[in-house]
Amino acid sequence: MLAKLHTFSMFGIKAIPVEVEVDISPGAIPKTVLVGMAEAAVRESVPRIERALVNSGYQRPVDRIVINLSPAELPKEAASFDLPIGLGLLAASSQLASARFSNYAVVGELALEGTLRPVKGALSMAISAREQGFSGLLVPVANAQEAAVVEGLEVIAVGSLAEAVGFLNEELDIAPTEFQRHESIDRFGRYDVDYLDV
Repeated sequence: MLAKLHTFSMFGIKAIPVEVEVDISPGAIPKTVLVGMAEAAVRESVPRIERALVNSGYQRPVDRIVINLSPAELPKEAASFDLPIGLGLLAASSQLASARFSNYAVVGELALEGTLRPVKGALSMAISAREQGFSGLLVPVANAQEAAVVEGLEVIAVGSLAEAVGFLNEELDIAPTEFQRHESIDRFGRYDVDYLDV
């Protein structure tokens, strides 16, 4: 079965749209193949993603798995592909069915227990998601305020793989994150160096 999801790859400060395709072929020799010019950080993510699936209560597919990151000529080098690949594995193995895949892009690094870690470039990814016409963007909770700066885009903060599945299945209602200006200024508006002293 084939599953397709949308995510982004950072190229400098620009977020480039990437389509994640996951195909599982039953009855073939069990093997996972990752193609699409994935750098070491992405290639090494497969065992971590598989353990995150199992530790979140899902079944690890044991058939032949092909994961394609398109466009193939674009280098992919961040752990932000973990969540879309994990969701793709669940969808391709019939453990997840969602009509939201075409409307929401997904980013996030998975820990072994299935929780989500922050990624770099969430603001750029949110800008690109809006430009590409997506309704929303699923991001780790720690990235939600950064991404919520972008108007006209639903930023859905998820803390784990299970929460992402629940939202995409429409079993879990998660309100879009609202940008908290004062909170963000307090958090990000402090600097160790004051150039007044230079």
